[in-house]
Amino acid sequence: MRMSRRRFLALSATVVAGCTTSEGAGSGPTTPPTTARPPETTASTTTTTTTTTTTTTSTTTTSTVPEPAELPENPFTLGVASGDPDAASVVLWTRLTGELPAEGVPVDWRATAEDGTEVASGVFTTGALLGGTVRVVAAIDRPVAYQFFTGSWASPVGRAAPITATDELRIASASCQNYEAGFYAAYDDLAEWTPDLVVFLGDFIYEGDAQPVAAGRVRSHEGAEPTDLDGYRARYATYLGDPQLQAARGAAPWICIWDDHEVENNYAGVVSSEGADPVTFATRRSAAYRAWWENTPTRLPPPDAGVDYPIHRGIDIPAAGGGDLVRISVLDGRQFRSDQVCDTTFDLGPPCSGWDDPQRTMLGADQEGWIADRFSTTAARWNCLAQQTVLTDLRFGEDGAILNYDQWDGYTPARDRLLANAPDDLVVLTGDIHLAGIGLVGPLGAPVGVEFVTTSISSSGNVPLDFLPVVEGFENIVAAELEHRGYTRHTVTPAAWTAEYRTVDDVADAASAVSTWKTFRVANGAAAVSEV
Repeated sequence: MRMSRRRFLALSATVVAGCTTSEGAGSGPTTPPTTARPPETTASTTTTTTTTTTTTTSTTTTSTVPEPAELPENPFTLGVASGDPDAASVVLWTRLTGELPAEGVPVDWRATAEDGTEVASGVFTTGALLGGTVRVVAAIDRPVAYQFFTGSWASPVGRAAPITATDELRIASASCQNYEAGFYAAYDDLAEWTPDLVVFLGDFIYEGDAQPVAAGRVRSHEGAEPTDLDGYRARYATYLGDPQLQAARGAAPWICIWDDHEVENNYAGVVSSEGADPVTFATRRSAAYRAWWENTPTRLPPPDAGVDYPIHRGIDIPAAGGGDLVRISVLDGRQFRSDQVCDTTFDLGPPCSGWDDPQRTMLGADQEGWIADRFSTTAARWNCLAQQTVLTDLRFGEDGAILNYDQWDGYTPARDRLLANAPDDLVVLTGDIHLAGIGLVGPLGAPVGVEFVTTSISSSGNVPLDFLPVVEGFENIVAAELEHRGYTRHTVTPAAWTAEYRTVDDVADAASAVSTWKTFRVANGAAAVSEV
């Protein structure tokens, strides 16, 4: 039975007016240690990027390497990152800052094993057309330390590893890191944990105008709300200059998806939430997607302006004893979705007209088919769906009132299609809502999976603290925490999936303590979760 209207009204003292607000960045660039430059090389580097679940291939070839230019200032102020690993390689990333010469800048890169043996190396030429981005696919067969060099400058050292068979996989899930709303103490804690993978669930940047420091705002973005490529590049530079974020990006490979704030709050497809002309908004969206690609360590090819840019992809992690330990599928719930039928939130009346239209979609037909195939062909012990908005059914009352039309509740037929193909041992990783929560996915009383909603890294809470009894009053909500920021540590073994919720004591303190709120366990073979 869904929560009744009377129960809802009895529990709630406050009706909140929005669950995904546009919030408004920071510490300046830090200077990494300079180490010896590797031996000069003039060999060209060909980089081929592929994913295990798409057919796209991107090739970048550097055939003529210009003489290294001695840049006047350290260009490695945005750190390093790795991402989208597979069994034989990983993407390595950095981005140069400052004025770059027209002929381009050659950047050497090197990956070494723990004993100092060189595993892979090469040279990549970047420049203004790439926004200073360096992206290579390094063929590696073991964990490595990697670093970039140009002239006498050296980047920070990052660490990465290919996918290998294991019976214990450690994943950190994170999302929603509004630069203005708080510092990134959670990322220091994440980096110290040294996970095998970081799954980032969206809202890497926030697009609002810069706001002055005030109560609830610890630092400021730089400049106006971005609407073009230069603006989005500058906004990413603000975020990437944060040393705590750099530490987390350099600690382990990331698998990244976007949500709405990488473009504009609550947009849907090419429909702007601010009523912009669709053609104008499509141009803005293309610029934002390009900036996301430039600043994300992904194997995906660069987006083409005015063309759909699928980012859904998957990775299978083998088990040490044979077979697959976990199949991870990451979704895009923004680019192909139908417009929200209503902008209202926490309306206790009947749902807005059109909510049950089966033609409406969250993922689009191609992505729906892709994930249905991933679900139907899996033989993994665990099936992980990483996506943006709350999937657990939070409708209530006899009319099935919808609290938030931006979430899957506002796309109920699409959710039904998704879960009709749900495999056994389904675990859903979700961000977006700026709270920690554990839900049971699927029909009330007959769940098909467990959802772990991670709270925000820094973005302010959207739900008043006195609303907690309402949230926990839903039959399919196991537990929730509304007050703190943080991230979630997941430890996956053949027998169990364990989620440890790490929370920051004070998001306004960059050196804040981080502790465990609660830990939850899902036993393999059971669509149920219990507190440890």
